[in-house]
Amino acid sequence: LSKRMQNTMQEMKDRHSSGNNVDDDPDRAPTGPTYKAAAIMRKERMAEARRKAEESERLKSMKEEAMNIFADKNGEFDDDDDYNSENDDENQNNGMNDDDSDDEFDDLLNDVPLELEAIREKRLREMRDMHMKVAEQRSLGHGEVRTITQDDFLPECTGKSEYVAVHFFHQEFQRCKIMDHHLKLVAPKHMSCKFLRMDAEKAPFFIQKLQIQTLPTLIVFREGKIVDKLTGFEGFATNPNEPDKWHTGRLQSWLATTGAIKYKVPTEEIKDEMRRLGIRPKGTVWSGTSRGGYRSQVYDSDDE
Repeated sequence: LSKRMQNTMQEMKDRHSSGNNVDDDPDRAPTGPTYKAAAIMRKERMAEARRKAEESERLKSMKEEAMNIFADKNGEFDDDDDYNSENDDENQNNGMNDDDSDDEFDDLLNDVPLELEAIREKRLREMRDMHMKVAEQRSLGHGEVRTITQDDFLPECTGKSEYVAVHFFHQEFQRCKIMDHHLKLVAPKHMSCKFLRMDAEKAPFFIQKLQIQTLPTLIVFREGKIVDKLTGFEGFATNPNEPDKWHTGRLQSWLATTGAIKYKVPTEEIKDEMRRLGIRPKGTVWSGTSRGGYRSQVYDSDDE
């Protein structure tokens, strides 16, 4: 009987709190519209708390960005004692204001609903995982083009990096220098692949083993196995009469087909929108030699 009474009371409470009762009965308790108004007020308070939480997140991200920018610029004054002493005085004078501001942020964050808190925690975990992955890739040599020897070839290609692209070059071949030029532009943008270069004259064993007959040759490996091989600049030239001039985006497109990097050529709709906004993408085309050595030329690219 007690259990049935408890269930009945809970059912009545749920019904009243949701505002399902139409009539008020002042002799018993406020029901119907009175409870409905209370429910509306609770929803409004939750919406206000959610708005405050979003505003708090926005202000916090702006504050962190401003502090990062300030930290970068502050590095230029590390050796300036006067500058540091002035900053110390300002920090002491503004200490109370900073504490008050932090307290306001804490109050706002305490009002964050559980759903938003879960979303924020998930996003923070994703950001931490991403930063850890980038740090690991940099430790493996990603983000740059490195020259290796024949003895380094197998450890580099069969190590922890999933994708490895190796450029086999000759010191005296101009086309190999053209490939180096474009690879140095691609490597910092795509951390998913490790980019290496190896002197073909100093690696006769692998030249024969991999059946390399033309230089430059770019081979993409995945977990130590060959995925694809690029010989020369096949299909890259923007003008048949100038085969050595081609867009960096074409090399990126080829690498994307192997899975080594993620790259997509903009669609016509995106290009039209970019033209409407006055955005003109730029890239590089190899332009031969000058007195100072090799140089690149800026162009309006259809590929990037």
